[in-house]
Amino acid sequence: MAKLAGVPMAVVAHAREVLQRLESETASPVRLDDLPLFSAVATVVAASNGPSKVEADLLALDLDGMSPREAMDVLYRLKSLIR
Repeated sequence: MAKLAGVPMAVVAHAREVLQRLESETASPVRLDDLPLFSAVATVVAASNGPSKVEADLLALDLDGMSPREAMDVLYRLKSLIR
């Protein structure tokens, strides 16, 4: 289901680890604060040296001033940058 929704495999794998940890705790319930739910995301964000080219381009867009055709052209251009 997550794969169909476009969720990255690293996120799915991390969710499986958290679920296994929750299911394996029988004696005392795991506190949700103890689960590193966002640690994988935080690591990726911390490792980056600022916004990527795609992020910088997205931030610079004037979405309200774009025509639908211009928006589609921008989406195709940004998509080509991540391939």
